Amino acid sequence: SKNGVIGNGPDIPWSAKGEQLLFKAITYNQWLLVGRKTFESMGALPNRKYAVVTRSSFTSDKE
Repeated sequence: SKNGVIGNGPDIPWSAKGEQLLFKAITYNQWLLVGRKTFESMGALPNRKYAVVTRSSFTSDKE
């Protein structure tokens, strides 16, 4: 972004359909390494595997 922001709390500060489609294509059937808060805000996307980084114990019923 022009101001260097890549995230704004739980929201993405822009909307670009092409970018979302690219993310879907690149991550489909792949491992995603995400922080706990990111995982909790976006939820588990279908056909992806997650490694969640956190300082505390974390379990999820989301697959």
